Amino acid sequence: MNRPTPTHARVLVIDPAPSGLAVVELEGLTQLGLVPTVNLHRVAERTVRSEIEHRWDCADFDGFRADEILAAFDRGGGYDALKCRAGIPLSRNVFEQVTNERHGQPLRLVAKAASGLDSIDLGAADDLGVTVLSTPGANAGAVAELTIGLMLDALRGISKRDTALRAGDWGAAVDGMPVRSLSDSRVGLVGSGAIARAVAERLVAFGAEVWVHGSPRFTAEEATRWPANRAENLRALLTSCDIVSVHVPATPATIGLIGARELWWMKPGSVLVNTSREQVVPEDALDAALRDPSCGLGHVAVDVFATEGKSFSSPLASNPHTTLSPHVGGTTLSAMKASSERLLVEIARFYKT
Repeated sequence: MNRPTPTHARVLVIDPAPSGLAVVELEGLTQLGLVPTVNLHRVAERTVRSEIEHRWDCADFDGFRADEILAAFDRGGGYDALKCRAGIPLSRNVFEQVTNERHGQPLRLVAKAASGLDSIDLGAADDLGVTVLSTPGANAGAVAELTIGLMLDALRGISKRDTALRAGDWGAAVDGMPVRSLSDSRVGLVGSGAIARAVAERLVAFGAEVWVHGSPRFTAEEATRWPANRAENLRALLTSCDIVSVHVPATPATIGLIGARELWWMKPGSVLVNTSREQVVPEDALDAALRDPSCGLGHVAVDVFATEGKSFSSPLASNPHTTLSPHVGGTTLSAMKASSERLLVEIARFYKT
């Protein structure tokens, strides 16, 4: 593949790292010899925004809209690379247009400082010669922490009791006591990647009994190296665990993995936590299961939704047996710093090969 040298490669930074990390990241790209154009649409801090405007070329567009991405690409005369961290829409149509030879620099690289790639048409990228880089596992610890927090809220009713006390209702605040603790619980993890491993390791400190249903690579031999037991299949895990936490990417094999039938398998009063993707455990199925008195599912805690951002909506928002979090599992400074640093290493490797 004929790639421009880094000193001639231009990169459209659709969403830089947050806060002061943005400047560090952009300096890293510049040190690699790349020429960044920075989208300021989500850069809120005035001092950071001012420094970026002073040091780099800038743009301002909605990176969650395909038409605005294409317009920005055309205005810039093309870019060799796109850098992002959120789920920007890169469909086959987008790839076909940004790789067109009419541009001075047709796209050759997409670099995402995150793990999930479900908003990117990977087949189209491969067909059109675009390399896609990501940083799987860099945010594992952060997502694991939130997962544990969601489990604790589901068991202990922390947010519900806080709301009741603020309303002056002591009776509602102590309703449902006593409650189950993690040390009394059997916790099942769906998935055997870095995040699931980080959750399992943290659950050990709480005294929970942990079971894992993973990919075919999660063999009995591999399970011996985990602080957990291996479930033979998904049904065995769902029917036997008090808490089930989902940690698989959204792929053709996992979309709808846990739906109405699978939720019916769960134990009475059980909890389901989803910090993976909404497509894996659809919101409609969760809401229906919670509203069905004959279904065992007792509480749902989720960090992912089908419609997120300013247009957020979810059937779970009106369901009292839920804990909702705004897709912030990996949003800690340490996790985002690690993702940015790892992505810079991967970008450097791309241009050296």
